[in-house]
Amino acid sequence: MLKKVGFAALLLFVAALVAPAAAPVQISYVVSDSMSPTIATNDGYVLLDTGSVEEGDIITYYSEARGMAVTHRAVAVTEDGIVTKGDANPSTDQASGYPLVQPSAVSGTVLTIDGDPLHIPQLGAGIALLRSYWYLTVALLAGVVLYNLAGSARNRDRDSVLRSQEVILTVTVVAAVVGVALISFAATHQGSVYQVTAEDTTSPRTLTVGDPQTESVVVRLAKTPMTHIVTDSSGMTVTETTEVTEPDSGADSSLGWLQQRVLERETHNVTATIPAQESTGLHRTSLGVYPYPATLPRSVVTALHNVHPLLAALSTMLMLVVPLYGLYWLLVDTMVPLRGTRSRRPRRFGGDQ
Repeated sequence: MLKKVGFAALLLFVAALVAPAAAPVQISYVVSDSMSPTIATNDGYVLLDTGSVEEGDIITYYSEARGMAVTHRAVAVTEDGIVTKGDANPSTDQASGYPLVQPSAVSGTVLTIDGDPLHIPQLGAGIALLRSYWYLTVALLAGVVLYNLAGSARNRDRDSVLRSQEVILTVTVVAAVVGVALISFAATHQGSVYQVTAEDTTSPRTLTVGDPQTESVVVRLAKTPMTHIVTDSSGMTVTETTEVTEPDSGADSSLGWLQQRVLERETHNVTATIPAQESTGLHRTSLGVYPYPATLPRSVVTALHNVHPLLAALSTMLMLVVPLYGLYWLLVDTMVPLRGTRSRRPRRFGGDQ
């Protein structure tokens, strides 16, 4: 019973973690120290869709000016919008030049207990661990499935036989599906909104009508071995990508091994050209960075990604799990019944039981 309850709780947690912005309950984490010490860097929190925002609430909203989601405190609620501020920041976001937050941009309110946010310590570090060692996660989940199926086989009636081919096929499918999910989850996206003006200006996030502009975008990913990095964009054209590995400066030094191994980042400096705009207004750009297992040549992975990212993720995972399934099929008798703990010599090697 406890095992089922724990498994259900885990499923609910994962569902909330990957829930879309419109979901009533979400789980996320902060990536900077702007809310410290209320919510520390990499700490997770629970986000509720309360439908309204009150002064003092900690909210998550999408900032077009930043091109990302922001979690800050609502210090004032006015008819024109919401004034926000990070607890560690000396001034409000609006005093720094950002516009008032509109209620339609708010994803939800952080769940608090007696006025304090409900913390999930180092959730960001845990997610970074999954992204960095996704193949170990897949292997672990496959092992759990195999163990549970073997346990079920031991409890079956003798007339109801579970063959090893059923188990390994199930494990292979689970590994492929989980691997695709982790690859998709590891992708990162950044967006920006530019104001197009008729006159030359040196202001940031502005473009001049008729003039192309070159921008440099910094993208940080959890360091992952043996991967191909594929980038795509809209509203601009990527011309060059350089990679520099550096430690995460926002990590807590007390984390020791976790900081050194898991929180190490791959920093990708992406140079892109924004084409000349024909009229004034707003121009939106986006950049996506996708890490895929290096099980296929980079050119093949890129071609598959251009068709659809899920196709590239599935293809690279199949190239990893299908050979393992084939090796098992060649070396082990897939018709061997799984019962108890009795060992059986593979009949393909001439054994006779």
